[in-house]
Amino acid sequence: MAACALAAMLAGGWWLSTRDGGSAITTAAMTAVRDIDPPLLVAAPAGGPAIGTTATSPTDSLRDTDVDGAVRVDAQGRPQPDRELRRLFDYFLSRTGEQSPEAIRVALIAHLQPRLAADALATVLAWFDAYVALERDSVVAGHEARDMTAAVARVRSLRLERLGAELAQAWYGEEERAYDDVLARRGLLADRSLDQATRARRLAELDARLDPQRQVVQAQGLELDSAVRQSRDFELRQVDAATRYAEREALFGREAAQRLAALDARKAQWQERLRRYAAQRRRVLADTALSDSQRQQRMASLLQGFDANERRRVDVLTRNGLLPGP
Repeated sequence: MAACALAAMLAGGWWLSTRDGGSAITTAAMTAVRDIDPPLLVAAPAGGPAIGTTATSPTDSLRDTDVDGAVRVDAQGRPQPDRELRRLFDYFLSRTGEQSPEAIRVALIAHLQPRLAADALATVLAWFDAYVALERDSVVAGHEARDMTAAVARVRSLRLERLGAELAQAWYGEEERAYDDVLARRGLLADRSLDQATRARRLAELDARLDPQRQVVQAQGLELDSAVRQSRDFELRQVDAATRYAEREALFGREAAQRLAALDARKAQWQERLRRYAAQRRRVLADTALSDSQRQQRMASLLQGFDANERRRVDVLTRNGLLPGP
C-alpha cells in the first residue's frame, strides 16, 4: 500500500483501484487504497521457515486454492509476527459471509495444528483473535469519527491496545510512518508563515529520508491526500458532478478528474447496493413464515452478490448496526 492509503481508507472506505495509466493521481496511488482489507506489505524478517503453503480442501469459495500467507518460526519454534502471518489471517477471513466466525477460526486451527507446537498455536490464535477484533473496531471507528484525523488517531490507539507495540509495529509501522510523512508535508505546504525557500528546504529534508522509489510514491500520496480531502468537502457541500469535475481537472488534470468521477460513481453504486441489501435483510428478518434454517439460507443468499472483501465489510457494518436505514 502506498503512502496515504490509511487516510483514504478512513475517509470513507470507498476508494477502489484503477488499472489505467496516466499522471497526477496515478495508477500506483489509486491501487493503494482499494478498501479496508489490503494492508501495507511489511517485509518479513529473515529467519525461520515458512509453515503452510498448501490449502486444505474447504467446501466454499476457497476450494482448490493455495493458502495465501504462512507462519514463520524462529529457531526455537516461536511464531513471528510478520506480514506473511497477516496474509494468512486474511486468507481465512475471506470466508466471512460464507461461514460463521467460529467456523473460520476452526478452519484456521485445522490448518495450523499439524504444523505448530501447542504453545506456538496458542500464540497465533491469540494474535488472530486480536486481529479480528481490531479489523471490526477499525471499521466502526472510521464510520463514527468526526473527521479523518480523529479516525486515524483512534485506529492507531486500537492497534496498540489490541496488538501491543511489537505486533502493531510489525503489521502497521511502515504504513503509519508514511502517513505521518504525508501529514508533515501537508503542514509545510499549508503553512503561510514560511517563505518559499524555507518551505522548499524543509520539504527537501523530508525527501532525504526516503529512497528514490518512496519519493515517487510519496508524491502520489500527497496528491491522493488532497483528492480525499477535496472529495469529503464536495460531499459535505453536496457539490454537483459537473462542478466536481471542473475543480478536479483544474487541480489534478483531466485523466485524474475522469478517474475520480468514476470513483464517485462506484461509491454511489456501493451505497445503493448496501441499501438494497439492508432492505432485503429487513424483509427476511420480518418474515415470520420462515423457519430458522430457511431464514439463514435466505440471509446467506443475500450475500452472494458481494465478493469476499465486500462480505467482510458488510458483516462488520451489520454487526455494528451501521447498515443504511429505511
